[in-house]
Amino acid sequence: MMLLKLIKRLKKEEQGQALIMVALMLTVLLGFAALVVDVGNLYVQKSQLQNAADAAALAGAQDLGTAIDAEATAKNYAEANGVPKTETLVDTTYDNNPSKIEVVSTKNVSYTFARVLGLLETNVKARAVAQKATEGGDAFNYAVFAGGGALTFTGGKHIIGGSVYGRNGVSFNGSGNEIDGDVVSSTSTANVSGTITGDTITNNPVIPMPDFSNLIKAQATICTTVAEFNNAVAGTDDIYFIGNLTITARIPGDRVVVATGNITANSAAQTSADSVTFYSINGNITFNGGTSEIYGILYAPNGTVTDNGGPNGHINGRIIAKIVDVNGAKFSVDASSNDLDSLSKYTTVKLIE
Repeated sequence: MMLLKLIKRLKKEEQGQALIMVALMLTVLLGFAALVVDVGNLYVQKSQLQNAADAAALAGAQDLGTAIDAEATAKNYAEANGVPKTETLVDTTYDNNPSKIEVVSTKNVSYTFARVLGLLETNVKARAVAQKATEGGDAFNYAVFAGGGALTFTGGKHIIGGSVYGRNGVSFNGSGNEIDGDVVSSTSTANVSGTITGDTITNNPVIPMPDFSNLIKAQATICTTVAEFNNAVAGTDDIYFIGNLTITARIPGDRVVVATGNITANSAAQTSADSVTFYSINGNITFNGGTSEIYGILYAPNGTVTDNGGPNGHINGRIIAKIVDVNGAKFSVDASSNDLDSLSKYTTVKLIE
């Protein structure tokens, strides 16, 4: 009799222990469910919020220049992607830079299974920074840029108003040269006979050469004959010429003149009212200007820019090419922000953070 009572008591105790074990295991299972379901949902919500912030930043960057428009555009795009305007903060001068925009979006996410652990909800944030930039990149920060070979000036007494770069070295021969900026080379060669106001930097990382001819072609007047070219010069549009091109007269305005082949400029004097980018896509640019002045940029990303103009040739702008070769003395290049006016219409936006 005593034995039967003992067995029954033990059975009840086992059942009680089993219930406790089941309760503990259920809590653990719900914890795993919270980990899988709620954390997975957080990941999805965070990804969607990041996509919304990225889209808002890129859209807002297109309107930078007018802060109110840029902010409104960014918030509209965030709202279109499921984020209320009140949950999106926009900084149109991020890092004190009017070409950058920061977007921070916030979303409240409720938990499902994690509630059994006392967790009800959380806020997730996504941040994106976009920048609006004129095409050209770092290469156009230099007064003279040789992106695929050496930068060579012979004759002496050259005056460069800005920094210079040579991928395979920089050489200013002769005497009396003046560089008002840095001398940068991606090799150990950076020789200047004269004065330098900036730093001499050797073994610099290679700076890539940009190419945005397709953007220009999409907006320019396309010419295949000299007659068509002369008619286009009388207008104001950018010009895309198929073949080799010889310039013998002024091309007025702020514009880009592209040739698929070589460009030869023979005493093509520009005026201070002009800002023209002469752009040879696959060929060379030769400047036979003598004492003539060019207001703008000589740009040959896959070729050589050569100056045969003799003394006192002057470019109010920049030389950007694969190789730069200047013959004769007293040649000057004076870079300023104005010589980039012809490229200002060709802008891109990209995420930088």
